[in-house]
Amino acid sequence: MTLPAETEFDELKFDPEQGTVIRDPEGSGYGHWAGGHKVFFDAVDNLFVLFYRERSPLEHGRGGRCAVATSQDGVKFEDVWSADKSEFAASSIEVGHCVRDPDGEWRLYVSYEVAGAGYWRIDMLRGSTPAELDTQGRRTVLMPFDYGMRSLKDPFVVFRHGRYWLYLAGPGRDQARPDGDRVWAASYEATLLARSDDGVYFPDLEWVFEAPNTDTWHGRRARLNSTIPWQNGWLGFYDGGRTSFDMYEEWCGLAWSDDGVEFERLEQPEPWLRSLHGCVRYLYALERGDERFFYYEYTREDGAHDLRVFHA
Repeated sequence: MTLPAETEFDELKFDPEQGTVIRDPEGSGYGHWAGGHKVFFDAVDNLFVLFYRERSPLEHGRGGRCAVATSQDGVKFEDVWSADKSEFAASSIEVGHCVRDPDGEWRLYVSYEVAGAGYWRIDMLRGSTPAELDTQGRRTVLMPFDYGMRSLKDPFVVFRHGRYWLYLAGPGRDQARPDGDRVWAASYEATLLARSDDGVYFPDLEWVFEAPNTDTWHGRRARLNSTIPWQNGWLGFYDGGRTSFDMYEEWCGLAWSDDGVEFERLEQPEPWLRSLHGCVRYLYALERGDERFFYYEYTREDGAHDLRVFHA
């Protein structure tokens, strides 16, 4: 794979400080977040559909509420559906993606940590509209133990070649390994791809993007958050990190794929985007004709994260 230079995407770069805040966290200070989001554009109803979750500090309950909101312009959103973690029997709710099936049904793919069990899985909710998603009738579509893994989370969905392509975060293939008298840390997270004809049964998973396991800003984390078509390939936006602490304050980088399956990170000595106060993470890029929308979780000066959009 021939990788483009990072400078080829300079026209996409923006100042994240200048984004419009579309959701504030419930509190101020570290651990209060609004984000964990994905966005879908419904061409039938000309509607932007946003999933997001609200999170409190670890000692106060973590990811307690999630919601789906809709918008005509991609900037001003109104909630149409919400649920709290008790409705999932969860200890914490994380990333989800609400999409419209090609047959017209609305589906929400959402990840959460099962209460008392300590693992993450991905369920699917259905509804005739985004406001009618049925929490009680949800179905687990990606159970990590079915694939020999400990946790699966943070899905986003694209439709390609008439099929569901669901990207998700899971463990890397490498393990901590000794090197002489030292032990090098293993990567904390990788991106996998599940493909399905019906969006219900995903027969297998494949690793598509992994951390290089180097002592760099992105060396041990490789979570793809979105992709956009670019010339003859796919540009991906990912979260990178160096330590376990960085699972809360990741930085945004760029990755490239010729086919949407195998991704490699571009050469980047520094993050592509970051806040002056911490992270820019979960960057979801969406194109509508000549317009681009970048949705991202942003660290404020007080340490809390808000959810922003930059529209160009």
